Amino acid sequence: MNFVLLPFIEGFSQTGDLTQDITYFFQMNDDLRTLEHTLQVAREAERIAGLYGLDPEQVVQAALLHDISNVIPISTMLDAAEALDIEILDEERKYNRSVHQKLSSCMAREIFGITDQDILDAIESHTTHQANASLIAKVLFVSDKISWNLPGEHPHLQEMRRHVDALEIDQAILIYLNQIWEQRHKLKLVHPWLIEAREELLRK
Repeated sequence: MNFVLLPFIEGFSQTGDLTQDITYFFQMNDDLRTLEHTLQVAREAERIAGLYGLDPEQVVQAALLHDISNVIPISTMLDAAEALDIEILDEERKYNRSVHQKLSSCMAREIFGITDQDILDAIESHTTHQANASLIAKVLFVSDKISWNLPGEHPHLQEMRRHVDALEIDQAILIYLNQIWEQRHKLKLVHPWLIEAREELLRK
């Protein structure tokens, strides 16, 4: 186990029940907000997996693990990624939190022993999305976005939900990526993976 992760797993023992283990992991790291979001995403991912004929086990595992790096302070995320030998893009160095999806994927492997590459890839791109994504990755991506209970009106999220339920998941993803693209001048970073994923979907 890499020394960077040791402070977050001190006294942590796994039961083999991932939901129970994730709950304890966030509780011991005093991050109940992420725990609540994680459980919401897992429920939504399971529901959507059923709509698309997916075995929900992989999607639910990815959902439970997708934000585990939130226990790492944002100010140290880049340092942690470097210590874990995670490839960091030049663009990601502009914004510490941009590596949290890669950190979560690494932690899923290092702490929870996940070896399923589809699960790890889905976690690694759950914030930005990525071209040539698997259906598991697509389900995790939309589940993460539409599970947030944000204040105010967010018509694009309602539109995403409508497309997801109509079995038009690519259209749902494109709605979100377009939303980010339209705000690109206000953002610290528009990730190159997001740009590539959006261009791929626009070509379809």
